[in-house]
Amino acid sequence: MIVLHGLHSDAPLENVRQVLADRGVPYLFLDQTSCERIAVEPLGDRLALVVGDLEVPVANLRGVYLRPYDLADAVDAAEHARLSRLTFGLREWAEALPARVRVVNRPSAGLSNHSKPRQATVIEQAGFAVPEALLTTDPEAAAAFVAEHGKVIVKSISGTRSIVRVVGPDDDLGAVRWCPTQFQRFIPGVEYRVHVVGERLFVHRVRSHAVDYRYGGFTLDPTELPEPVAQRCRALAAALGLALAGIDLRFGSDGRWYCWEANTSPAYTSFDGPDHEIASALADHLAADS
Repeated sequence: MIVLHGLHSDAPLENVRQVLADRGVPYLFLDQTSCERIAVEPLGDRLALVVGDLEVPVANLRGVYLRPYDLADAVDAAEHARLSRLTFGLREWAEALPARVRVVNRPSAGLSNHSKPRQATVIEQAGFAVPEALLTTDPEAAAAFVAEHGKVIVKSISGTRSIVRVVGPDDDLGAVRWCPTQFQRFIPGVEYRVHVVGERLFVHRVRSHAVDYRYGGFTLDPTELPEPVAQRCRALAAALGLALAGIDLRFGSDGRWYCWEANTSPAYTSFDGPDHEIASALADHLAADS
C-alpha cells in the first residue's frame, strides 16, 4: 500500500495518485480537508497509523508521499490546531518507519532546505560551485559586498518562498538590519532545473529574461546533463537523504556548474510532460520493492 497525504487540489500529489489508480496499485489518500478520524498511536516499539477503524499495517506498506499545506488562512484557529497536530503526527510516523519503506521525503531530510547556507556546504561537497555569499544584518557589510561584486542577488535563507531580485550599489540596504539577509554574487549563464527521483533525472533548460523565472515568462526545453554533472546531482540528493529533489543549476559563463539549492518538496508539474513522466517515476519509486 502507498499512503499519500496532502490536498486533492495539489497537482503534484494528485498526479501521483492518478498514476497509482490507473495502475491498480493500492493506496490510501489522507486529504487534509476531510481527515476526521486519524491517529498516530504508540504500539509496541513503533507508531501505528489508525484511520477510523483501520490500522495501516507497516508490513503491507511500500511508500509514503507527504505534501501537507499550512491551511492557517483557510480554517479557524481550532481546526488549524487540529490539522497541525495531524500533520505533526504523520511526520513522526513517517520518520519512524523502517528503512525499507520509501518515504518522499523523510521529514528529517526535508529540514536541509530550512537553511540555505547550511545546505550550500553539502552542495559544495557534492562537487558544485557555489557563488560567493554574505549573510548579514549589517547594512554597511551588505553595501561593501555589493560594491565588491557589482551585480548581486538577494534571497531568503529559509525554505519560505521569496522572490529573488538583483540589487546594486545605488539600492538602499538599510532594511537588512531587521532580518538576516543573504546576498550572492550574480552568476551569468544558462539556467537548468533538475528533478531527481531515486536514481532517475529529469532535466530542463530554462529560458527566461527574468532574474527569478518563477515570476516571469519562461520556456522549458527537455535536455540532458553531462554525465559527471548528472552524477553530482544524484550524489547531492543522496547526501541530503532525498528520494525526490528539485535542483537549481546554472552553467556559468566561466565554464563552471553552479548550484543554488535542492528543493526538498518540489512542485514539479510545470516541468512534467503530457505523459506525466515525473509523476510516473514517483509512483514507480513509491511502489517498488526495496
